[in-house]
Amino acid sequence: MGDLDNLNLPKVIGRYQVLCLLGSGAMGSVVLAEDPRIKRKVAIKLMKLDAVRTEADQHEYQARFQREAEVSGLLNHPAIVAIYDVGEVEGHGPFLAMEYVPGKPLDGIIKNGPVLSTKEKLRIAVGLAEALDHAHVKGIIHRDVKPGNVMVGEDGRPKLMDFGIAKREDASLTQTGIFLGTPSYASPEQIKEGTVDSRSDIFSFGVLVFELMSGLSPFPGNSINTILYRIVNEPPIEVQPPVLGILPEGWRRVFDKVLAKRPQDRHATCSAFVRDLLDAVVDLGREDRRELLGLLRMSGESPLPEIVSTAFDETLMVAPRVPRKGGWLWLATLVTVVAAGAWWLFVQGPKGTPLLIDTLPRGAEVFVKDLSVGKTPMNQPLAPGDKLRLELKGYQPYLYEFKPGEVPQAFSLNPKVSEEWLYSSPPGATVVLDEKQLEGVTPLKVSWNQGLKHSLTFTKEKLGFALDFLPGEVPGGRVFELKERTTAEARQEAPFDPTAPGALKVAGGFGVRVKMDGKDLGEFRPGSTLQLPVGNHKLELTSTRPFYRDSRSVTISAGQAANLTVPGMAMLTVSTHPGVGKVLIDGQDTGVESDNSAAIPVIQGRHIIIVRGAKGTSKPEPVDVKRDMSLDILLPL
Repeated sequence: MGDLDNLNLPKVIGRYQVLCLLGSGAMGSVVLAEDPRIKRKVAIKLMKLDAVRTEADQHEYQARFQREAEVSGLLNHPAIVAIYDVGEVEGHGPFLAMEYVPGKPLDGIIKNGPVLSTKEKLRIAVGLAEALDHAHVKGIIHRDVKPGNVMVGEDGRPKLMDFGIAKREDASLTQTGIFLGTPSYASPEQIKEGTVDSRSDIFSFGVLVFELMSGLSPFPGNSINTILYRIVNEPPIEVQPPVLGILPEGWRRVFDKVLAKRPQDRHATCSAFVRDLLDAVVDLGREDRRELLGLLRMSGESPLPEIVSTAFDETLMVAPRVPRKGGWLWLATLVTVVAAGAWWLFVQGPKGTPLLIDTLPRGAEVFVKDLSVGKTPMNQPLAPGDKLRLELKGYQPYLYEFKPGEVPQAFSLNPKVSEEWLYSSPPGATVVLDEKQLEGVTPLKVSWNQGLKHSLTFTKEKLGFALDFLPGEVPGGRVFELKERTTAEARQEAPFDPTAPGALKVAGGFGVRVKMDGKDLGEFRPGSTLQLPVGNHKLELTSTRPFYRDSRSVTISAGQAANLTVPGMAMLTVSTHPGVGKVLIDGQDTGVESDNSAAIPVIQGRHIIIVRGAKGTSKPEPVDVKRDMSLDILLPL
């Protein structure tokens, strides 16, 4: 820690007794001190006025010290470092006395450990999401969300710091007169325009969580210019291998949204983002998931006040809404209108025009108001203003809003086209793509239409490799290892040992019982491998808990392994009135009563829910389970 005299630091700051030095940078120091009145340890931040070049900059830094203290007065959250006092020390400049958090900075944990479990990482993300949402509801925008501004206490809980202070004079941190924020965590609009709102913090938080969960930056680069270009123009990198315990498709979906280039395309709140991420996690137990979701309910998703300030500063203040006069009259009118609308819906029921929804090519999943209703071609009632989203693997999503009088034709879907690098080991192989030899040798860049099937063959002397790709599948930067006897000619020949078994690898969040061609093979947990004979097989997959049933056809090739991936999971809570009863899902007794006390693990998808009460059984309730949800059911009187 060093001797305070040698470090030219005061022994007393205000009423606080300085104990030791915690850290020092170009713009100031942080010391550990004690408040003698209440024997409380505090961290005190001191600014070095002699390190600031101009009088104008000195004035700005002093104003930021004062502003951070003022901002802290508006915030009261267990995941935000509290500021207790602000003042000035003669000969040393202004100071801030703040909550002392014994622990480690998050950036140090990410780089140097200790290694955290998935639950520990998510607990940090949940705490920070709550803190940021709390600040946003209070009209405060942090503007420099990053791991370096987060302390993780000895109990594993995070603390968000630094609302408004530029600390060190280097390229990675905020400085007066130049780029505000940290390049690696800045949002596209922050880089291009310098104006931000709460959605910029949400983007920065998404970068932080990406790095926390994977250990990688979504926009890496060896220079600031490279990083800024990628943030503004490129999607986040693909994490290879995928993050353990998180479905790759869910990872891409969640981070493509929170790191969207346009602010309006991102999650509405940090809590909404973390809740979406939890839906993609498959290795959490029921109690762990309930605990994390319970923490997310601390502040909810309150609407954000209108942003009226775009001051180019690290922390932005947002004016709170002014209450209107006659609030009770306005509220009573609103309740009357809502009640009338609810009565109309009850009497009239939803109406819509039945329409044929079709796509070219067919088989696209149809979403109405973000709820999956089937695959094309299909008939679907649509009301004016209903929004459709059509998704097919390998193709760009198609968005459509129904207008009165329209009769839509089949929607033509545009394939995704990407630039893919083909690598082989050893390099220098010739490549045949879809029976056409390409110019050059590996490594080789090609244009890849993800909407089509592709066949790929590498050859080099006596070595070779062949592989088929289904729509939506891409090489993804894989290095294909060339082996003997796998040449372009051998591709059309029978395998060397046609009786050699193939394999089926089970992946997902739960175990399944597998029947192959009517024969029960037993139950297999995630990570298990089944040895199967070569050929086409019909698989029946079941799981009594969490209530799953599916049928699939697979083709097993000699010596090759195929993947069997089951869907994600969610938690369903059921309540009934009057009284309670036994909850049945898809005809199976869950052993749980409908008293809203226990969440039931279920597979994401469509289920039929029934409750058997003392006076009878409820009507079958079809439910499309996408994420954790609650259901209220009426029992017979």
